[in-house]
Amino acid sequence: MAFGQVRVDIDVKLPDIVFSTPPPLVVVQPGVQVVEDYDEDLYVVDDAYWVRRDGRWYRARDYHGGWEVVEERRVPVTVVKLPPGRYKRWKHSKKAVVVPASYRDDDHDHRQQDRGHDDDHHKGGKGKGKGKKK
Repeated sequence: MAFGQVRVDIDVKLPDIVFSTPPPLVVVQPGVQVVEDYDEDLYVVDDAYWVRRDGRWYRARDYHGGWEVVEERRVPVTVVKLPPGRYKRWKHSKKAVVVPASYRDDDHDHRQQDRGHDDDHHKGGKGKGKGKKK
């Protein structure tokens, strides 16, 4: 009985998306943020960056890069369902919340933007800002 080996090499060009500082993020729906005014859909969900290119999904753990190929079944469904190109060069509206990419607070509810929440809180403030005077 003879045994053989089969070797298949597939070259996948990983994204070269790297930021030197945290990019501005815009909350576009609960749990989903996009990098504002970027040339392609670049999502942030569950503290990871996600991008789709040529039918493949890629993930980086932070804005410094380190991209890896991810099977679609491992991509958050909220991102997979979004139509390609929807958030390309996306700019926030006055109602949207811009969140620094370095902002991490597990107890924070980004959906507060719909309840007139003060944007200064998202910029590292204590919730005090241009709102009502006390």
